[in-house]
Amino acid sequence: MTVFGVQADGNWANVNIWETRPGNNWNVWIQEGTSGPFLNGPSDAAARPNIALSPGSSSFRFYSAPGADHPYFGINLFFDGSETPSISAYGPMLTLDGPHSFAANGAQYTALPVGSIDGIFTPGAGTLSFTVGGYEVTLTDFYWAQQSVFGLDLTGQTSLGADGALDYVGGATLSVVAVPEPQASLYLICTLAGMAAAYRRRK
Repeated sequence: MTVFGVQADGNWANVNIWETRPGNNWNVWIQEGTSGPFLNGPSDAAARPNIALSPGSSSFRFYSAPGADHPYFGINLFFDGSETPSISAYGPMLTLDGPHSFAANGAQYTALPVGSIDGIFTPGAGTLSFTVGGYEVTLTDFYWAQQSVFGLDLTGQTSLGADGALDYVGGATLSVVAVPEPQASLYLICTLAGMAAAYRRRK
């Protein structure tokens, strides 16, 4: 995952990149729900998460050391070791705890997990959902909030634990649903099965 400041069109704004790979930018720390265990960390070396998604809805809260406030923030989600994002979104920075908005991000210049600060970018996925292994994964919520919104200090730049500065706090919800096979495919399978049965009868 990367989280980064963006312009109003979704392109990187040359401010802030947090990620979940060790050894580069400051980290994003991922918590299950709003009070569950952290799913990566506690150090930079263990920043890369391994999260198995189950059918249904899963919510996560994100924490990072504060950077430069910016009107908009984006997120790229990478799955199964992919080097390109499968889901990309962005929205206004949250300044109050309440309603918020976000949209799919298909901008040309969004942040990769490694080397982004040196000018390595990737186009946003342009979608809030993707299909893999017979399931559709959809981002149904995303926000990124100023320090004052939640007033929490749980993490630092490269490790879990309070560091004396209030965190940026974000969150996301992912929905996972089984994808039924297209009717045309089912019809073809049934037709082939019928043909095989007829052939066996004739034989």
